[in-house]
Amino acid sequence: MGSALWRWGPAAALVAGCQGSTPPAAPRVFGLHAIWFAGAGDGDRETVDAFLRCLVEGSNLNQFWRGEAGIVRRGSWALPAPPARVDRDAVGAWLDAEIAAGRLPRPRPGETPMYLVFGEAGTLRVGACGRNGEAPVAGQRAAIALVRIDPPCWPTGDRVRSETQIATHEIVESADRLLGYSTCAGGGACRGRDICPDRCDTFVGLACPGAPTGTPTGCRDGVVDGWVVQKFAYSGRNPDDCDRCAPCDFTPQACAPDEPRCAAVPSTPP
Repeated sequence: MGSALWRWGPAAALVAGCQGSTPPAAPRVFGLHAIWFAGAGDGDRETVDAFLRCLVEGSNLNQFWRGEAGIVRRGSWALPAPPARVDRDAVGAWLDAEIAAGRLPRPRPGETPMYLVFGEAGTLRVGACGRNGEAPVAGQRAAIALVRIDPPCWPTGDRVRSETQIATHEIVESADRLLGYSTCAGGGACRGRDICPDRCDTFVGLACPGAPTGTPTGCRDGVVDGWVVQKFAYSGRNPDDCDRCAPCDFTPQACAPDEPRCAAVPSTPP
């Protein structure tokens, strides 16, 4: 599949729905499929699957979209590693082939599939710590979120630290992309850029039961309890503010025991 079918990065984001557009009558559901390459860097799969359960089903992440959309987990798969490195522009075609071979289920009706693909640099060409885009998969418009697992992106000695933060970043921005927003909600200060003040404050811990404690963030001497994730900025959804050092005004947080609806998608958009 040619790169013309793909949209990557902030400059290619769909912006017709930005700031002031009318939200849909019902939340858009993104079905999250976590994808690994079997025998090629999938050693963290079990740990990251536990993290994704925490992020999607045990945190306030779905409140970020304010009723416009939400994420549901659809499972985790370790697929056969391809004979040659998969280029980011070819991920959609590769997923199509895996669906045709019966190794990956077809997207569910009424959902927008989201494929979160973890790969080493030698297996998956990401070109950065992470990327997000879109492509037709099984005849549907799909969100594609890519996470480079090796070499890791933060000097902590813990590869999982990179995987959890980058995955959170790409999940949010790939959903925003298909909703019609610009894709910099996790940019600027919220990416911990050196040019931004208080950049290390963007990294926080997601402390669901079973999460690690004393996790280095890799930003100065920062340490958090839980899996490392990051804050987000609503202003980054506007292409005019993309990648600026805007305030990070949404913080993913683990749900408290007395907040049973914290992880649910709000039923009515504002």
